[in-house]
Amino acid sequence: MSIQEPIKISKIMTKKLETIGSSSTAQDVAIKMSKKQVSSILVIDEKDGNPLGIVTEQDLSRKVCVNDKSSKDVLAVQIMSSSPLVTVDAESPPSDAADLMLKNKIRHLLVVKTEPNQDENGAKIKDDQDIVKPVGILTPMDFIRYNVTGTSDYDKEDDQYDNILQKILEYYKNDFEFNG
Repeated sequence: MSIQEPIKISKIMTKKLETIGSSSTAQDVAIKMSKKQVSSILVIDEKDGNPLGIVTEQDLSRKVCVNDKSSKDVLAVQIMSSSPLVTVDAESPPSDAADLMLKNKIRHLLVVKTEPNQDENGAKIKDDQDIVKPVGILTPMDFIRYNVTGTSDYDKEDDQYDNILQKILEYYKNDFEFNG
């Protein structure tokens, strides 16, 4: 009998992580989200490369459209959610991520990997902090996709994409008893 390894967030997260600079406008965000077919974008500080927050489709609609603001005049940093940014380690169990999402009332959670800060010879530098690198994003859909299909990240151009979507729709149909 083999012992099954516990599932890690890195197994179920979406690895397709799009970023945009902090001086970008809401219009830039919307255009990139549309082109890349994603529902959120990580905002990166253009000075130091650190992640600042996440802009979601919901942020765009609730903070720009509903308030009748011009998307050309609003900066991504003005509408991003998850500020301060909530993150979870890629090696954590999914239950940790679910708890963080519920506690912080967020639907997009940045997944990070922590690496030791090393010099050019690979020796750890004691004075500096470890390096935290964004490696993915986790949404409720990732939990559902994994639960229904047993697979993690997907490629929308993959032939199996339609099959995965069908399984997810069947899950919702069965779970919520939709009749139409």
